[in-house]
Amino acid sequence: MVGPEGSAAPVAAPYDEGDVVGSMAVLIRAMLAVGVALVLVAGALGLVREGALPTAAVGLVDLPMGVIRLDPAAWGTLGILVFLATPPAAIAYLGGHFHRAGDRIYALIAGAVFVLVMSGLAMAWLAQSAPEETYLLAMPLLPETGVLLAGVLAGAVGVTLGLGGGVFVVPILSVFFGVPMKTAISASAISVVVNSLGGTSAYLRDRMTNVRLALVMELSTVLGAIVGGIIVVAIAPQTLRAIFGGSLIVLALAMLLKPKQTEAMDSGPDPLRLHRVFRDTAAGADVAYVPQRLPLGLSLSSMAGLISGMLGIGGGVVKMPLLHAVMRVPVKAAAATSVFMVGITVSASAFVYYVHHLVDLSVAVPAVIGVQLGSRFGAKLSHHTHSSTVVRLLVVVLVYLGAVLLLQAFGVRVPGSPGP
Repeated sequence: MVGPEGSAAPVAAPYDEGDVVGSMAVLIRAMLAVGVALVLVAGALGLVREGALPTAAVGLVDLPMGVIRLDPAAWGTLGILVFLATPPAAIAYLGGHFHRAGDRIYALIAGAVFVLVMSGLAMAWLAQSAPEETYLLAMPLLPETGVLLAGVLAGAVGVTLGLGGGVFVVPILSVFFGVPMKTAISASAISVVVNSLGGTSAYLRDRMTNVRLALVMELSTVLGAIVGGIIVVAIAPQTLRAIFGGSLIVLALAMLLKPKQTEAMDSGPDPLRLHRVFRDTAAGADVAYVPQRLPLGLSLSSMAGLISGMLGIGGGVVKMPLLHAVMRVPVKAAAATSVFMVGITVSASAFVYYVHHLVDLSVAVPAVIGVQLGSRFGAKLSHHTHSSTVVRLLVVVLVYLGAVLLLQAFGVRVPGSPGP
């Protein structure tokens, strides 16, 4: 365009999304560090004062005075709420940058996702609870150490495969530690958020996450997650065992029979500007792609949200193959984008669990710490490994855990597990 005196009209400076995602990674790491510090303080206070970790989470009304009195449960609850607040804060941060850059479409999309996530709180207050499960008594050190180690494993594998980690947390807690199903799902959901945050900060730093695609997909995913979270509150624990057990076996078969890696496409319609290029360090090359079949991806993404809300597993079991096999996103970019989406999705349903008193800190605290440690290792591991041997081993583990949960759902005691 030419100005009145023949000079070129001023053009807005191009929007550097690389700078935005880099600074958002710093925000996520900072909030994650605060949450971890609060959880560690809660654990230390509990061990010093009571000789055990706190159990029941503290409600919002009693939280301020509990923090002032150095109540371990209040400090642990505050740490968990910081974790759950981080994905909405990251979305608000993105929305603010899109708005300042004049990108109205993505400012509106980010705003809509933020409203949907926070609406989980309002819907949680309106949902009716089923009879509450009994909280666990404070566990001795050995089981808490076991939950910590289970979290490390789940975090590492979850980030590496883009699955969120909850696929492993829930059945391990339920099968081997006798944790009530709803308590295990709530602890898993919190752990999955932490897992996602740890992996996301690393992926954002490496510019592998497609944040625009994640925001678009979350429009339908978060709605499903809220509905799924409300369903968890209302249905019987044994029904959840059966659903989760069957889902694990289906997932194992899907992993075993999955097609060969789908080639990415770097052309095609792209009205929402989702085209991205990232550096694949293992291949030593830049990879360009344009996500395909967006309408189909959006419809299937709502299913991922429903599964996430019902089972506390993040929905990565659907998101990862959806992004890669259906939408033709390269596998590493799909994993990075899936991990980012998982945290947003689960935070919506985790608010529902918290409001309905399903969070047990004696389970959630060691699981969160373990997942945080494991996710750091998994994000680094993902750059160098994609082993078919690991996938086959995971299939065996998932089939075993799924079968045990199904047997427990029908009242059959399994050797080596605490039983239904």
